[in-house]
Amino acid sequence: MWENLGNMMEMVKKVQQNVNNVQDQLKAERIEVSSGDVIKLTLNGQQELLAIEINSLYLTPENAILLQDLLVATINNGLSKSRELRESAMGQLTGELNIPKIPGLF
Repeated sequence: MWENLGNMMEMVKKVQQNVNNVQDQLKAERIEVSSGDVIKLTLNGQQELLAIEINSLYLTPENAILLQDLLVATINNGLSKSRELRESAMGQLTGELNIPKIPGLF
């Protein structure tokens, strides 16, 4: 019985290490999205927005509403791509370990 517990603890430790490695890889990933030549965003695989670049040619009062709309759309696009990257990485990890997909676990 104790032997099984020890094996299980080793497996849990290995899973946690693998999860930490994937998290580190996701943090290092860079995702760039843009709305033409107007806005460019850089995010990582953990849904963190790292940089926003706005083409100064479009920084006029007349373009304020357009820029706001493009910024929202571009951020949502970037977050979606970042989530897809995370889900793919975690899916590969859980697939390798034969862990059933439990919502919210990874």
